[in-house]
Amino acid sequence: MLDPAPIVELDDDPTPKGLKTFWFSSDDGLQLRAAICPAIGTPKGSILFSPGRTEYIEKYFEFIRQMNAKGLTVAVIDHRGQGLSDRLLADPLLGYVGDFSDFAMDMETLWPLIEEQMPSPHYLMSHSMGGAIAVDVLRRKKLKFEKLIAAAPMLGFAEDSFSMRALVAVFSALGLKKLQPPGVSGGGALDPEAAKVLTSDPVRFDRDLRRCTQEPKLQLGGPTIGWLHAALNLYKSLAKQDGFSKIDTPVYFGIAEREALVSNQAIRQACKEIPNAEFEIYQDSLHEILQERDEIRDKFMAKAFKLIGV
Repeated sequence: MLDPAPIVELDDDPTPKGLKTFWFSSDDGLQLRAAICPAIGTPKGSILFSPGRTEYIEKYFEFIRQMNAKGLTVAVIDHRGQGLSDRLLADPLLGYVGDFSDFAMDMETLWPLIEEQMPSPHYLMSHSMGGAIAVDVLRRKKLKFEKLIAAAPMLGFAEDSFSMRALVAVFSALGLKKLQPPGVSGGGALDPEAAKVLTSDPVRFDRDLRRCTQEPKLQLGGPTIGWLHAALNLYKSLAKQDGFSKIDTPVYFGIAEREALVSNQAIRQACKEIPNAEFEIYQDSLHEILQERDEIRDKFMAKAFKLIGV
């Protein structure tokens, strides 16, 4: 039995029927939160979902309800350092991770705990940073999925430069990984710049804002030098011979046309290197395709349903 974990509820975004949140322990002793919600009717498969940076389980209640209605069981993880999972620094608002492989290992630790409740076939879905983690999971080959469907995967930064990389390398070498670099924002809904770059849907954005206000423990600020260093190391490793080219799972990437956070060029390049990969551009979309206006979001969901076959 897994210990139950709390849920942050909103009246206008109800908890999916049958959803259970629970705590589990990472290999290095962190308390992490996850959720699983069973399919409605005859099961047609299941999805393990990997959220983006600053995100948390409740942000995907709408997604879970839709997938459940299609006969799919859904499991979601609060990645280490965010949501209600243990934070990694004394200041809980600082985004940090020691190594990006820690995220993949957490998903590998979660899977055996829920596998019996996840009907076949199994699919991996993700958003943003969660896409980088999902790609790493596929590259590591410890878990097997039929497909990866990723919205705006973080396979590079939109604003990347030699000076940024040099700054991260120098600060890391000086032991300053826990500092937040000057001029870097990148927090969630409470970041004053968030509304300009995340979603053009005011209703879905407001839900995120109200949840983070209602439960401040869900909040996360910008990334630290250490987080940036870990992300850059992941990008470097994926570009090597045992990186993208090692992935044999079919992959679909949704690209946001008005992207300001992740590199669309990096996504296109990954598609060239992954043996079975395709991408599609979502016109007029900001970064959070799954939180966008219906005319954008519905297209992505329809594509996901088609790829899964429901």
